[in-house]
Amino acid sequence: MIPEFLPPLLSSLRGKILWNEPLSAHTSLKVGGRVHAYIFPKDVKEVCDLIHALEKNHAHYKVLGDGSNFLPTDEDFSGVILNLAALDEISILEETPERILVQVGAGVSKQKLLFWAASKGFSGIEFLSGIPGQVGGGLFMNAGTHLGSFSDVAKKVFLVTQKGEVEEKALGSDDFSYRAQSFSKNKIIVDCVLRFTHGNPKEIEEKVKKMIAERKAAQPLNTPNCGSVFKNPNGNSAGKLIESAGLKEYRVGNAMVSPKHANFIVNLGGATAKDILSIIQHVKKTVKELKGVELQEEVVIAPSSHSARCS
Repeated sequence: MIPEFLPPLLSSLRGKILWNEPLSAHTSLKVGGRVHAYIFPKDVKEVCDLIHALEKNHAHYKVLGDGSNFLPTDEDFSGVILNLAALDEISILEETPERILVQVGAGVSKQKLLFWAASKGFSGIEFLSGIPGQVGGGLFMNAGTHLGSFSDVAKKVFLVTQKGEVEEKALGSDDFSYRAQSFSKNKIIVDCVLRFTHGNPKEIEEKVKKMIAERKAAQPLNTPNCGSVFKNPNGNSAGKLIESAGLKEYRVGNAMVSPKHANFIVNLGGATAKDILSIIQHVKKTVKELKGVELQEEVVIAPSSHSARCS
């Protein structure tokens, strides 16, 4: 049931609101319970006003983006989820022979940014080839591959605090770690400045297309999944460890470890979040017992209870 205070609180919002919305429609795994309100704020000011109001009313909220690296629960989420897709502007701040600085909204699709940069001959983010989701989520997870990550190109970030104020922060290597960062705790990433270098547009586009083709050949991209489930242990491959433990095609309900790539769990149709979580737990336990390696999740797993604020 939608709380009485929520509709009046959101009545002045210009962005789209989906009431009592199933999260399964907004996660790449196609699972999840309902959320009271799924909101698309129009701009950064609306994000600020919304966060200020939600905090004032002690409402729970979370930024989800495209839901490509997220495992919700099957329970309903008692609060609000924000999708920042409307923050989709890309603008060149500086262009010299040595470097290019580009301001990018958190809601910009990684693939949109990648092909925009390639068309202009801007090099530096080819590592994003084939990686789904929005730029804000990429920064949050320090997304990347063995070829690089956001930590290599991020120069500055703009964040909305719990007071609904915009904060600007210069970024350095100390602000990032493997698939993680330290600057967005209790804050929302709304914008960033990325560094590029000059390259040949045709060569960049060919490289990107080749990498995307290789990704499609090696990963189960035609079946609902959340991308890599586990981080690669230092000097090792999570997928190879899982495969060598005999866990390919291990199945719970309609969720299964992909036969194509063992670090992917796929939804065969009608799987629940509980099914997927059961596989994650079994894989961790088995790999620890057989290989002596404790795998750590890369996918963000929602807590079983939403009593604490998520942001």
